[in-house]
Amino acid sequence: MNSELYGAASTAPACQRTDPGGFTLMELLVVIATTAILVAMVLPTVGFSKARPQAVYCMNNFSQLQKCCLMYTGDNHELYPPNPDGIGQAGYYWISDDVSGWMPNLGAGGDSQAGDTIYLTNPKYDLLAQYIGAQIGILKCPTDPRICINSAGQTVPVVRSVSANQGVGTVDLNWLQSGTHSGRPAVPVAGAWLSGSHSESYSQYATFGKTSDFKNCSPADIWIYVDDDPWTINDASMAVVAAVPEFIDYPGVMHQNATSFSFADGHVELHEWNSTALMHNGDLGETPILRSSPAYNDWYWWAWHATRSSTTGTIP
Repeated sequence: MNSELYGAASTAPACQRTDPGGFTLMELLVVIATTAILVAMVLPTVGFSKARPQAVYCMNNFSQLQKCCLMYTGDNHELYPPNPDGIGQAGYYWISDDVSGWMPNLGAGGDSQAGDTIYLTNPKYDLLAQYIGAQIGILKCPTDPRICINSAGQTVPVVRSVSANQGVGTVDLNWLQSGTHSGRPAVPVAGAWLSGSHSESYSQYATFGKTSDFKNCSPADIWIYVDDDPWTINDASMAVVAAVPEFIDYPGVMHQNATSFSFADGHVELHEWNSTALMHNGDLGETPILRSSPAYNDWYWWAWHATRSSTTGTIP
């Protein structure tokens, strides 16, 4: 039989054959290293892809909430909703509730109002309720992880994570003069923390009680609503210090170190912070910021878009 007809190569000595299957050790190491690099590159993208829809959803919520605010001003002689510091008498705060606590879990405890929707649906407690209607979800950031026990003893997600710039809104004159509420809220809030110490007296920093109060800045410059920090949220007003670099209240940074804001002109922004100073796992208290630190630029943006000095047109 002629072996050439049937493939003479099959009769070659074993030492002359090549094995077409398998990898050398070096090839395996290269494959493993390449796979590890690709995984490291892809994982952040996957995380961002999962976070992005939440951020878009949150920004849409702020857009809807800002529209409700503008409808309120249109029905109330261009006056912004009441927004003094603290929790108090219904009708004198844009929302009269306390949603503090419940971080990092149920065991931490907190206020039962954090799970009571009545404070968002009843116009007695929520002065924007008639404009918000049943869409109370616009008052909560989808990244807020808090679960609470409401006044009915039910275990439910918290209902609000949004707060309003303490320098935007109205207050009754009696509150400024005596500390008790009486009469219609029709004068600008004092901005209790703008000067760096709590006071219900006006300082050099501008506050905005009406849509026409923007004298040395534009409505596009000043934010009204913000994601509040789930560790430190309580009332519905967000304290801002403008006189010195310091945080009293904290924005929520759960969109991968970014925060949603709505501005007085109606536009919304997802602001990415330069530093990680606002990322934390507990109550930071009052936090001074060094001018030489990366966090200074973050504080400056925060304060610059909350108010301006009535005398200099800027902030320190």
